[in-house]
Amino acid sequence: MLRTIPLFIPALTLTLTSSLAAQAPLRVGEALPVDLDLREADLSALLPRDNRDAAQVEAARRHWAPLVAPLKAAPAVRLRLPLGEARTSLLLAASQALKAQAPAQRLYVAFDAKAAPILDETAWGAVDGGALVPADLNPDPTGWRALLARAQETFPGRIWTLWLPKDPGAMVATLMGDGGRLVVPEGGPAARLAALIPSGFSDVEGGEGDLTLRSRAGQARRWTFVDGAWTVTPLPKERHEVAVTAADAYDVGALLAQVRAAQLRARAGVRTLQAKADLDLHVQGEQGGGGDIGFTFGYFEQAGDWPELLQKEVRFNGVKANLTGEVQLPLIESRQSVSLPVALSLAERYRYRDGGPAGPGKRVLKFEPVSPDPLAYTGELEVEEATGRILVERRERADLPGTVKSEREILTYGEVAPGVWRPVAVRSFERWVSTGGVVQVQRRFTYRDFNLNGERFVAERDAARTSTSTMLKVTPEGARYFTRQADGSRRIEEHAKSNGRALGAVVLVDPGNSPSVMPLAGLAYFDYNAFGKGVQVSALTAVVYNTASLAIPRGLGGFDVNANATALLIKGTERPVVNGKLSDRDGVGRRFGMAGVGLGHDLGLGFRLEGRGDFVYDAYSLGDAQYRTPDFALPPSGLTRIGTLQASWLFRGFQIRGYEGWGQRPEGTYGTPANPQMVPENGAFTRYGGSLGLDREVRPGLWFHGEAGWAGGRAFDRFNSLDVGGSGSVHIAGIRSNAIAADRVTYAKTGLAIPTGPSLRLTVSLEHARARSLDDGKTYGMSGVGLTGDLPGFWWFTTVRVDLGAGIQSDIAGVKTVNGYIALLKLF
Repeated sequence: MLRTIPLFIPALTLTLTSSLAAQAPLRVGEALPVDLDLREADLSALLPRDNRDAAQVEAARRHWAPLVAPLKAAPAVRLRLPLGEARTSLLLAASQALKAQAPAQRLYVAFDAKAAPILDETAWGAVDGGALVPADLNPDPTGWRALLARAQETFPGRIWTLWLPKDPGAMVATLMGDGGRLVVPEGGPAARLAALIPSGFSDVEGGEGDLTLRSRAGQARRWTFVDGAWTVTPLPKERHEVAVTAADAYDVGALLAQVRAAQLRARAGVRTLQAKADLDLHVQGEQGGGGDIGFTFGYFEQAGDWPELLQKEVRFNGVKANLTGEVQLPLIESRQSVSLPVALSLAERYRYRDGGPAGPGKRVLKFEPVSPDPLAYTGELEVEEATGRILVERRERADLPGTVKSEREILTYGEVAPGVWRPVAVRSFERWVSTGGVVQVQRRFTYRDFNLNGERFVAERDAARTSTSTMLKVTPEGARYFTRQADGSRRIEEHAKSNGRALGAVVLVDPGNSPSVMPLAGLAYFDYNAFGKGVQVSALTAVVYNTASLAIPRGLGGFDVNANATALLIKGTERPVVNGKLSDRDGVGRRFGMAGVGLGHDLGLGFRLEGRGDFVYDAYSLGDAQYRTPDFALPPSGLTRIGTLQASWLFRGFQIRGYEGWGQRPEGTYGTPANPQMVPENGAFTRYGGSLGLDREVRPGLWFHGEAGWAGGRAFDRFNSLDVGGSGSVHIAGIRSNAIAADRVTYAKTGLAIPTGPSLRLTVSLEHARARSLDDGKTYGMSGVGLTGDLPGFWWFTTVRVDLGAGIQSDIAGVKTVNGYIALLKLF
């Protein structure tokens, strides 16, 4: 665009920067726009209170239909809007409804001297400009210029067009120079001037009786008003001016109007929609490959009603669970259960700006909340300019108040039927607060097998409703169970189900433990929204072993709180490791109880800082008779206090963690009179470590896991050390428990979870560690292979897992073994 800044010529200069500059600035005999008078409209019917509510959105669309249908053939429409706060929202809604039925129709805002200025750029883009019609203009042309200026103040973001009742004579140049576009009667001097203006000349320099127009190529034409007629006049040979060249500002508002219209057209084409929907969540563990839960739903959507989901299959770790009938599993953060796109429908909650080109015919629009809202998104849309279709939406939000602390989502759009464009896949990376700290969750939601406006929709939905299977309704407040009643009807649950129970049976096999084979059974209870306050509670009892945990998002100011307690009521005998083997001497019995509390706070961009304090009470006693040593002095029983500071970064499947802890245990001595041992450094000790991990879905269901880390400390002994086997500080598959007492460990693991079918998923891992022994200060390496099989449950059980490890290398003889567990789980 070429702008001129005159220094000496007495003329007002203005360059038209609108995307509508291709339209002729001076037109003849064009019909007046048809009025759509909304000043007395029922706003409650035309503007939904909540754009997330499908019923409200559909009801508003239906109320608009009879208002705009008679205007479909009109070349142009003038919107007469009410005064008040709803003025902008009604403008956006009217634009969407009109453009949806007639994309080429020109829209104008009517002038109202009492109206507050509309300064919203999104609203500017929803129309083609403002319109001043003969009813607005005084008979005296001398007042037209002032009226144009007042109109421009009320709606400054678009050009105003004046339908003049008579030829303005020399004022044509002045009004056009002030930024107006003119429609003049036929037969006058202005009409004859319009015939002389070449196409594409839209940049205006106008003064009284002196008009210069320029094209984007830099060509110029000049006319002056002499003796009642416009005459071609040569351009001045010497012009004292500076030319400034700048790129046109991209018309974000016009593209948004096109997006809204495209969405409304697609929505109007959907009476009913059936599909299959797959939801898969992968919970990334601090160590190891994490776990998975998945669902397959039948999806039913009818215009004006909330979508319904028929639960067809539940998968634990990629394998179909043994669940029949109406089984309602807990819904964690039910608003996240089904992702919907950012609402660009009948009201705006977001501010948009140009993000530049995204390839041929594509544009990026960046968006952010108009006002602070912890549940609103920030992100960008990739839009097809020719059609207004959203191709990809990337959005994120952070510092959320509930279990989900932050999320990054990618929504992919596609054509589910001719003319119907909507999201077909959602991929998200989320950070959740849990009773064990913050974890990363990767979520994938995919629609498939669409059936638009099918004849059997009602019959199949009714069959789903009368079945005994689990159903859900997707409401504006999140997913809710659609529970079957005694009479066969269904009722939407008022609150999302958040709790559940599980019974587990486990057989542990590890030659390093005593006994080497140990059957266990336990009952677990969990609630992800206890007391309706977002509090997480979990508890497990196995009679002799009991543990409970608590997490309160933002429980203390802006800090997340978690607490836990554990008690082992049965005595276990701890035996020292000598030359890589468990000794049959110096056995010590131990019971313990522990409690801890932690605080965590997000720092932004996936970073988090956590601090916690733990209190462990150890009660030492004589060990099993066969492992006792005469005159062996027991270590001092008492309370150990530990404070730990941990920093973490979790982002798109990556996680980095580092921690350092300081502790104080009871001081004293233990051992035989011939070899007494003192608790190092009067009981003061430190622990530190860190890890780097990555979980990545190579293709649907095929997961890669990799991790590496280290752990260490100071002032360790046999009762306070690191282990690499069994359930030690670092678990290496196939290395037995109590393989080594170490004060420094480095390790690396890699694995693949391979979906082999609906009845089996295999997970294979290769693991290696190097540990520095407390006995001799030497570093020893050891490696193992893990093989995990997830199976469908049988009989009464929901799911089964077999986890085995085989040692394949060790610098210490006798620590390689085959160990693992078999677990059976029942949810109810």
